[in-house]
Amino acid sequence: MISVGSGFKTKAKRASESNKLLNYGLNQFDTIKIAKKNEIFTDLKVWQGKKDKVSIYINQDVYKTIPKRKKKYLKVKINYKGPVQAPIEKNEIVGELNIYFKDENIGTYDLLASENIKRQNIFSRLLTSINFLIWGDV
Repeated sequence: MISVGSGFKTKAKRASESNKLLNYGLNQFDTIKIAKKNEIFTDLKVWQGKKDKVSIYINQDVYKTIPKRKKKYLKVKINYKGPVQAPIEKNEIVGELNIYFKDENIGTYDLLASENIKRQNIFSRLLTSINFLIWGDV
Protein backbone atom coordinates (compact mmCIF):
# COMPACT_ATOMS: atom_id res chain seq x y z
CA MET A 1 0.00 0.00 0.00
CA ILE A 2 1.07 3.55 -0.63
CA SER A 3 -0.18 6.58 1.22
CA VAL A 4 0.27 10.15 -0.01
CA GLY A 5 -0.58 13.09 2.18
CA SER A 6 -0.30 16.70 1.04
CA GLY A 7 -1.55 20.05 2.19
CA PHE A 8 -0.53 19.61 5.82
CA LYS A 9 1.42 22.36 7.57
CA THR A 10 4.14 20.19 9.10
CA LYS A 11 6.06 17.09 8.20
CA ALA A 12 4.95 15.43 11.46
CA LYS A 13 1.25 16.05 10.66
CA ARG A 14 1.72 14.64 7.14
CA ALA A 15 3.42 11.53 8.58
CA SER A 16 0.69 11.14 11.19
CA GLU A 17 -2.14 11.33 8.65
CA SER A 18 -0.34 8.96 6.25
CA ASN A 19 0.10 6.52 9.13
CA LYS A 20 -3.66 6.69 9.84
CA LEU A 21 -4.44 5.88 6.19
CA LEU A 22 -2.05 2.93 6.13
CA ASN A 23 -3.42 1.54 9.40
CA TYR A 24 -6.97 1.85 8.08
CA GLY A 25 -6.04 -0.10 4.94
CA LEU A 26 -4.23 -2.82 6.86
CA ASN A 27 -7.02 -3.23 9.42
CA GLN A 28 -10.00 -3.11 7.07
CA PHE A 29 -8.84 -5.11 4.03
CA ASP A 30 -7.42 -8.58 3.36
CA THR A 31 -5.54 -9.88 0.34
CA ILE A 32 -6.64 -13.42 -0.48
CA LYS A 33 -4.62 -15.86 -2.56
CA ILE A 34 -6.87 -17.51 -5.15
CA ALA A 35 -4.20 -19.34 -7.18
CA LYS A 36 -0.44 -19.53 -7.43
CA LYS A 37 1.36 -19.35 -10.78
CA ASN A 38 1.92 -22.75 -12.43
CA GLU A 39 0.59 -24.64 -9.38
CA ILE A 40 -2.04 -27.34 -9.95
CA PHE A 41 -5.44 -25.78 -9.26
CA THR A 42 -7.74 -28.79 -9.63
CA ASP A 43 -8.54 -31.74 -11.94
CA LEU A 44 -11.19 -31.95 -14.66
CA LYS A 45 -12.76 -35.10 -16.12
CA VAL A 46 -11.60 -36.20 -19.57
CA TRP A 47 -13.81 -37.86 -22.20
CA GLN A 48 -12.26 -40.70 -24.22
CA GLY A 49 -8.72 -39.96 -23.09
CA LYS A 50 -6.01 -42.38 -21.99
CA LYS A 51 -6.35 -40.74 -18.55
CA ASP A 52 -9.63 -40.05 -16.74
CA LYS A 53 -8.60 -36.61 -15.46
CA VAL A 54 -6.40 -33.70 -16.46
CA SER A 55 -4.78 -31.37 -13.93
CA ILE A 56 -5.23 -27.68 -14.63
CA TYR A 57 -3.31 -24.59 -13.60
CA ILE A 58 -3.24 -20.81 -14.05
CA ASN A 59 -0.15 -19.17 -15.55
CA GLN A 60 -0.13 -16.22 -13.13
CA ASP A 61 -0.53 -15.47 -9.45
CA VAL A 62 -4.09 -14.47 -8.60
CA TYR A 63 -4.69 -12.37 -5.47
CA LYS A 64 -7.72 -10.23 -4.64
CA THR A 65 -7.95 -7.54 -1.97
CA ILE A 66 -11.39 -7.17 -0.40
CA PRO A 67 -12.91 -5.75 2.80
CA LYS A 68 -12.34 -8.13 5.73
CA ARG A 69 -15.99 -8.16 6.79
CA LYS A 70 -17.18 -9.02 3.27
CA LYS A 71 -15.15 -12.18 2.58
CA LYS A 72 -18.36 -14.20 2.35
CA TYR A 73 -19.24 -12.35 -0.87
CA LEU A 74 -16.14 -13.64 -2.67
CA LYS A 75 -16.96 -16.57 -5.00
CA VAL A 76 -14.70 -18.53 -7.35
CA LYS A 77 -16.27 -20.53 -10.20
CA ILE A 78 -14.76 -22.79 -12.83
CA ASN A 79 -16.46 -22.73 -16.23
CA TYR A 80 -15.72 -25.43 -18.80
CA LYS A 81 -17.55 -27.70 -21.19
CA GLY A 82 -17.01 -31.01 -19.59
CA PRO A 83 -15.87 -33.55 -19.61
CA VAL A 84 -12.95 -32.21 -21.66
CA GLN A 85 -12.65 -34.00 -25.00
CA ALA A 86 -9.36 -35.81 -25.66
CA PRO A 87 -6.82 -35.30 -27.19
CA ILE A 88 -5.56 -32.50 -24.95
CA GLU A 89 -2.32 -30.64 -25.54
CA LYS A 90 -0.18 -29.33 -22.68
CA ASN A 91 -0.90 -25.61 -22.02
CA GLU A 92 -4.17 -25.82 -24.00
CA ILE A 93 -6.97 -23.63 -22.61
CA VAL A 94 -9.61 -26.02 -21.24
CA GLY A 95 -11.77 -23.60 -19.25
CA GLU A 96 -11.82 -20.36 -17.34
CA LEU A 97 -11.79 -19.28 -13.74
CA ASN A 98 -14.20 -16.50 -12.82
CA ILE A 99 -13.95 -14.56 -9.57
CA TYR A 100 -17.03 -12.75 -8.29
CA PHE A 101 -17.47 -10.25 -5.49
CA LYS A 102 -21.11 -9.47 -4.69
CA ASP A 103 -22.16 -11.04 -8.02
CA GLU A 104 -19.83 -8.72 -9.98
CA ASN A 105 -17.09 -10.38 -12.03
CA ILE A 106 -13.77 -9.00 -10.77
CA GLY A 107 -11.50 -11.35 -12.71
CA THR A 108 -11.43 -13.98 -15.44
CA TYR A 109 -8.42 -16.24 -15.99
CA ASP A 110 -7.65 -19.05 -18.44
CA LEU A 111 -7.31 -22.58 -17.07
CA LEU A 112 -4.56 -24.52 -18.83
CA ALA A 113 -3.92 -28.27 -19.12
CA SER A 114 -0.77 -29.35 -17.31
CA GLU A 115 -0.06 -32.36 -19.55
CA ASN A 116 -0.70 -34.00 -22.89
CA ILE A 117 -3.47 -36.58 -22.87
CA LYS A 118 -3.86 -38.80 -25.91
CA ARG A 119 -7.13 -40.12 -27.22
CA GLN A 120 -8.12 -43.74 -26.58
CA ASN A 121 -7.94 -46.22 -29.42
CA ILE A 122 -11.10 -46.90 -31.44
CA PHE A 123 -12.10 -49.99 -29.44
CA SER A 124 -11.73 -48.24 -26.08
CA ARG A 125 -13.70 -45.23 -27.36
CA LEU A 126 -16.47 -47.53 -28.55
CA LEU A 127 -16.56 -49.34 -25.20
CA THR A 128 -16.58 -46.01 -23.30
CA SER A 129 -19.44 -44.71 -25.46
CA ILE A 130 -21.53 -47.85 -24.97
CA ASN A 131 -20.85 -47.74 -21.23
CA PHE A 132 -22.03 -44.13 -21.20
CA LEU A 133 -25.21 -44.96 -23.11
CA ILE A 134 -26.05 -47.85 -20.78
CA TRP A 135 -24.91 -46.62 -17.38
CA GLY A 136 -24.70 -42.86 -17.90
CA ASP A 137 -21.32 -42.37 -16.29
CA VAL A 138 -18.23 -41.03 -17.95
